[in-house]
Amino acid sequence: MVGLESDLVARLADSPVRADLTSYPDHIHLILVAMEPESEDAIDRLVRRPIDVVAGRNWVVTVHDGHVRAFTRFDATTEGETTLGALDAAGFLAAIADEVLADYLELVEAMEREIDALDERALRHPRGSEVLVGIVGLRRRIGFIRRSLAPHRIAFAALARPEMELHDELGKPWPALTDRLERALEAVENLRDLLLGTFDIHMGRAAQDTNEVMKVLTLLSAVLLPAVVLAGVMGMNFQVSFFDDPGNFWIVIAVMVILATGILLGARRRGWL
Repeated sequence: MVGLESDLVARLADSPVRADLTSYPDHIHLILVAMEPESEDAIDRLVRRPIDVVAGRNWVVTVHDGHVRAFTRFDATTEGETTLGALDAAGFLAAIADEVLADYLELVEAMEREIDALDERALRHPRGSEVLVGIVGLRRRIGFIRRSLAPHRIAFAALARPEMELHDELGKPWPALTDRLERALEAVENLRDLLLGTFDIHMGRAAQDTNEVMKVLTLLSAVLLPAVVLAGVMGMNFQVSFFDDPGNFWIVIAVMVILATGILLGARRRGWL
């Protein structure tokens, strides 16, 4: 029978919110926080799955609420494995922690695909707030993932400290787990950089559209400006013999059309249209 301290039993009854490590004389209590989608139909809503892992000499106990994908994948990968029993407690605990980190890496890969799709939408459909809404949603999820993953750094670093080598009941420490965690954190940070790139694409596309609108308005102003100036001159309150002949009105209209056509032809030749 495994004897656990009363305070440890009380901690197992609570729902932890962040990764942690507590060392006891003959066993340790490691809290892992897995991250996975709320459901297959709601992959954009993430939930934390706290996992309490208590490990001693040749035994490991896990406590968690509900289904955890990391354990399902671990069972699938170790099915039929005849050497699994040769693992000591430290190796088994490291395998569980590695599967939890694999969940984070799967989320990162899925979000990278979302960012790629968002880049395509930003290039094809710059108008509207759809792209910005997607960016904000992804930004929140990335922050949520990082806040859940970062506390593992303290817990895993404690496992690699020299005094953990004195825990002969558990086995040798596993420093490579810390490297695995750092790579997962770097992957999450890379998501933030990719998302900033998406925002730059969106803003650049929006600026390009604004430039196109301004170009049309500027060209329209240039086309109408000679006609406006000519109409203003012709409307000056002076008695000129030119105004005595009503037929000159059509001459003025013809001049306006010729000037406007000349400006349009010049703009087209320069590639402004």
